[in-house]
Amino acid sequence: MKKGFTLLGLIFICSLSISAQVVRVGIVGIGLGGGDNSGRLALHLIEASFAPRPNFDFGAYYGAQLAGNDTGASAGIRYGIQGKYYLLTDKFKPFVGVQAGLNNGLSIDLDTEAIGEAGTKFQITPQAGFRFGPLNIWASYQSGFMFNGGLVFGFGKFK
Repeated sequence: MKKGFTLLGLIFICSLSISAQVVRVGIVGIGLGGGDNSGRLALHLIEASFAPRPNFDFGAYYGAQLAGNDTGASAGIRYGIQGKYYLLTDKFKPFVGVQAGLNNGLSIDLDTEAIGEAGTKFQITPQAGFRFGPLNIWASYQSGFMFNGGLVFGFGKFK
């Protein structure tokens, strides 16, 4: 197992050094949103992406979320893959994107105070927003609208 991860890591590092493209790493972010009579708080813990071209990147994300309404609450983690297409490649970069991943965690029924598994859900989340320097602001739809923000830093340089 270790050999497999080491090999994948070496291939990834070599591909970055050969093509001299950009790796983007997001380390902090938060999102607020809700649906019908419910609210949600999302913490974007880390995202990493590879940009083979100035107007496109793809990668993975990991985060946590809390949600609730008048009858129950849930908490869990989110992880998956994502891709973004940047409409402009200047300092101000509007983008559209999509995330595809899994949400899983625990739920509590406030009427009976019973704690249970919320299960694992596969979700596709469309996004639209902009990046200005390290600031990344976007809106997404995932069982209700979310407004998100975070810091994303890039390493590498396009020719």
